[in-house]
Amino acid sequence: MQMTASEAARYTCEIVFHSAANVPLADLNDLSSDPYIAATLIPNEPGTSGPDSKTPQSISYRTPTARRSLNPTFNARWIVAGIPTSGFVLSLSLRDEDPGDHDDKLGKAVIRFPDPHRDTGEGAQELNEGWDSGEREYKVHKRHGSLRTRLGTYVAKVVTRGRVGHRVRVFVSIRVLGPAPHVEGEDAGRVYTLGPHVFVRHFSPLATHLTSVKSFIANRLQLTGPVPAALRHRYVGFAPFVKAMFRARGIEGILLNRALHKQHRAIYKWDRNTIWGIVGEEDTEDQASKEAQHRTGDGTARSSRPDEAFARKFLDMAAYGTEGRIFTYVIMLDGEWRFTETGEEFAIQLLSKHTMHADVAVEIAYSGEFFVRRIHSSKSASSRPANGECSQAQEPDGNEHVDEAEGEADHPDPSSLPPSAYELVIDNDSGTYRPHKDLLPTLAAYLSRPENLGALGRVRTMDGFDERLKRWKEHRQEVKKRARGGDEAKGVVRQASVSSSSSSGSSSSRSDVEQRDAEEGARQDAETERRRLEERHEQEALEDDGQRAKENGDYHQAAREEEKDLAEVKD
Repeated sequence: MQMTASEAARYTCEIVFHSAANVPLADLNDLSSDPYIAATLIPNEPGTSGPDSKTPQSISYRTPTARRSLNPTFNARWIVAGIPTSGFVLSLSLRDEDPGDHDDKLGKAVIRFPDPHRDTGEGAQELNEGWDSGEREYKVHKRHGSLRTRLGTYVAKVVTRGRVGHRVRVFVSIRVLGPAPHVEGEDAGRVYTLGPHVFVRHFSPLATHLTSVKSFIANRLQLTGPVPAALRHRYVGFAPFVKAMFRARGIEGILLNRALHKQHRAIYKWDRNTIWGIVGEEDTEDQASKEAQHRTGDGTARSSRPDEAFARKFLDMAAYGTEGRIFTYVIMLDGEWRFTETGEEFAIQLLSKHTMHADVAVEIAYSGEFFVRRIHSSKSASSRPANGECSQAQEPDGNEHVDEAEGEADHPDPSSLPPSAYELVIDNDSGTYRPHKDLLPTLAAYLSRPENLGALGRVRTMDGFDERLKRWKEHRQEVKKRARGGDEAKGVVRQASVSSSSSSGSSSSRSDVEQRDAEEGARQDAETERRRLEERHEQEALEDDGQRAKENGDYHQAAREEEKDLAEVKD
């Protein structure tokens, strides 16, 4: 008798991209490259691909970029759950981050785990608890790279008399952490990213240059999966050109498709200012334990403890909802949440905001707009459902201000409040994908999971046509105008296109000097963000040391100094 997908053994695996060696040279000026690895994982089993499959064919991961190195060290961890005993195929694309439109392809490696050529012992062809590959070396085939990088490598090898190698290798390890979290129904039998919570902040000089804001930031935040199978929305072909655009068919469709890809690369621009990090990265061993323990001892249930660090990071990226901010977002099928601030002052006439965010993806999980606000102090966060879910159908009727703090001024130090003092208001206002309003409770339940935003006071989902929601948004727009001095004080609101402005310097209404100022502003904003993160990590480490010394009753001189430092910080 054949086992069902929910009955078959599945595991949680840790994939570590350790390093690479002899990376092809992409920059002849400094005889170096800015390499990173783009990985795609496909489970080694039937039924996970093809037109009739309702599960994602693959999931993806990107390491941070190693700057100016031909022998980079990444040590990037990717935790994947739902892996079958037959294992998976890992496709690795080694690339060079290019400040231009396209990153250079340096080579490719396709790896199977278990590896039929290396795992030849009895039972070694199947994954099981305790399975560990150890760090392994794999060849990268340069024929999949660009001709320019291959020629550059050979020229550099001659010029440097062999100091630049040409045998490209990547080093990867896989280990089974334990049974995968138990899931039922349509979600069973799927592979998904369990962690870590990767966050990325892109500082786009071009978008800053085209808008009337000081700095334009695009955000990525990895949610813990699986994304519910019901949250799967295809673009709506409301006009003939839409289908042509998504499929890149015909002259018009190809031009629109390329323009949107170009817009996406401009807004979500990877460069030296980009901040890539992991929520709670201070203790990687503790993180691995937390990711493996989203289940009880028998692997049948998820942890019920909300992840406060993740909720705080989300609030930080959303600026705690201050100044009436509203964001446009998409959640991809692999759980990556992408969002940027929206509003009249962000006067970039994108062909489609959500299509741009999704990078012209045919299918996504959900899309719309959201904002963050404080919960009124008279409304106890403990009154929400046990799982943190709060959908439109559960909202009380009556006074629209009964449980929200729109009338209150921004808190002078919003980060000092606990995540439970805030709520997320999120809708389905997206014309491109038109997510079903009947699935808003499913979206609320997913975002409210303890490992996602369960530490927030509430997750409120609402239909984009809800009249209350429209009034709330109008109120926030007025708050934003007052906070930022109004449209007249901020300057001219331009009707410009990212793609057209990036292709023609003469079409921009600002001078080259202003463009350089925007780039310098983006660099300074990124540096400020990095310093702020470092200071926060140092303070958290100091508090941990002091608290640990106090709990242990340690009267050692160093421990007393830690307690004293902690007291000074609090004062």
